[in-house]
Amino acid sequence: MTKQAIQFSKKKRSKYRFQKLKMCKKCHRYSVVNSEICPECGSTFIGIERLVQSIYKKCLFTEAIKILLLVCIGIVAAPTVNTLYISFITGILFLVSYVLLAAIYRKSEYFNHLKKLLRVDLRKIREGIQFDSDLAEEDIKQEKMVSAYEKLREIGDFIYSDQVKLRRVMVLNATFLRRDMELELEPLIPSSYDKEFVKYALEVLKINRTLFTKKCIAYFFTHRAEIIRDFGLNPLISVAGTVLRMKLYILEFSQFIEEFLEYLPRDRFLRLCNLIYSYPEVEWGSLKEQVQRLVERKYHYDPDFKQFVS
Repeated sequence: MTKQAIQFSKKKRSKYRFQKLKMCKKCHRYSVVNSEICPECGSTFIGIERLVQSIYKKCLFTEAIKILLLVCIGIVAAPTVNTLYISFITGILFLVSYVLLAAIYRKSEYFNHLKKLLRVDLRKIREGIQFDSDLAEEDIKQEKMVSAYEKLREIGDFIYSDQVKLRRVMVLNATFLRRDMELELEPLIPSSYDKEFVKYALEVLKINRTLFTKKCIAYFFTHRAEIIRDFGLNPLISVAGTVLRMKLYILEFSQFIEEFLEYLPRDRFLRLCNLIYSYPEVEWGSLKEQVQRLVERKYHYDPDFKQFVS
């Protein structure tokens, strides 16, 4: 698959994941993709929030009608005029009270209806997302990379399987990555070693080091043997250099740094020395000893390291 120069749209953000769910009015199929038209029947999707509001309003209307019917029955069955007035006034007061209480507890009732809908339609939601996934796979086969990735990106908010993650990685590896793209890394980390993910992560490393979070560094450290086998030492040296961005990372991944200390570029090693000697109160463990030995053996003639030579 040849690489393509493409531009993805910005991901739509929402406060809650469920807000991305929508349902086709005609075939009642759920979806999470950005399209507003159902690809199966051509009808318009309705958002989950609008759907729940509609259900809630219908319930309120039904309850109000029931109360009015009871009032009417009470009026018709009233044996005297006084009883009729009492039935009418009591019914109206009860109806007004019901409306006021419904308004006060509107938010909690809305979420109750939402939870009930999600629980009842869980199987349909899963089937809908699987249908979206099948559409994304079809787009990949037709090399419609933008459409495929944007579908998979939305599906990835609901399904955390390696299958979805690695499909996204496959699409990204078939794309020329740029600095202006809204790239992700940590959400795509698979549960086991995958060569394609490592390939993608190394491209991201060249573009934006800040995306290499603790979890990603831990992934490279855990699978370092496989990475050396497939890519050689250089990727791990680059990641070890990335660890030096933060003091907390250095402390947490000191063993990783020690393993590749010898291979660190001069500028990265100088940064490490400056960090260690800037915080003498920190317990650096064996890392400080290894750094000291390397300075005395390899950099003792270098004026920039003179201050670190004992």
